Amino acid sequence: MKGITTAALALILSCSALFADEQFNLPVSFNADGTINRPFNHRQWVNVGTTLIPKGEINIIDGNPISTSEYIDTCVEPMSYAIYMATGTWPNGTQIVKEFTSTVEAEPGEVLVESHYNGLAMLVKDMERFPAETGHLGFFNFGHHPEPYETTASAMPREQCSSCHEATASDQQYIFTDHHIGLKRVSD
Repeated sequence: MKGITTAALALILSCSALFADEQFNLPVSFNADGTINRPFNHRQWVNVGTTLIPKGEINIIDGNPISTSEYIDTCVEPMSYAIYMATGTWPNGTQIVKEFTSTVEAEPGEVLVESHYNGLAMLVKDMERFPAETGHLGFFNFGHHPEPYETTASAMPREQCSSCHEATASDQQYIFTDHHIGLKRVSD
């Protein structure tokens, strides 16, 4: 583990024991048919950045143009975040969600305000479940529509998500760390 001090590693391990019984560190929940269950607490995870997609652009979940501008909040499960920030490596079991919110149309000079949640996608790193996938990553879509979202999701086809990650993020373990201000590591 290049660049990690003994004290930092001890802190991570002690934190993992503290988080083990907390709702913040629930393991990924897969079903027997290979679908994944929607995480119920993702809004309590670490928000690592927000992106704005202008009205009319293509939404990354379903490939359709959006009717209003949307914010995308990216949140990482806390233990995976702590390990990545300390080591620079995403651990097996990493869970990252992107939640989309629609906005209220704004006049020039007005603040762009969120109106409602409008979609949820998830990335999971799992070496056993996705041994042949680039970066051992699986991508999931719980719907691009107002809540409630679907309770389960199947892995998305490679060409829908993985192909973009493969083309542009190999030096980042196929996760777009440079797109999120909250993933900037001090040692980077």
